[in-house]
Amino acid sequence: MELMKRDFLTVTDDGENICMSLDTAHEDVQKVGKKMAEIRTGLKMDGKGWEAFLKYYLDANNPALLKDLIWNSEGDDLKAYYKKTSAFTRAKGISLGKYVMTLFGEAEGKGLYCVIRDEGDFIDW
Repeated sequence: MELMKRDFLTVTDDGENICMSLDTAHEDVQKVGKKMAEIRTGLKMDGKGWEAFLKYYLDANNPALLKDLIWNSEGDDLKAYYKKTSAFTRAKGISLGKYVMTLFGEAEGKGLYCVIRDEGDFIDW
């Protein structure tokens, strides 16, 4: 069941897990990733790159969302999920999706680009 859908981000409940999927090949995500790579030379913002960034960012800014989150990224696809479907994990999955979408909206300000510029050396790429 689809809990949240945006152009490049989906949160679903398959009855066992709550999964957030980020399509890193989407034009909007690619545009942000390209700008991030201009700030930090050699950065590849595919599924693994976004996974590394989001782990770092969530740990620093919203560790409650990071707790119990399982990551799976391959190529241009990033998935992060919470095991065991419940009202709590559904709410947590929707919160995660909204949080990630907010980062894209704030990219030009205090969001993604500033973190890459100021804290990129601390991220476990």
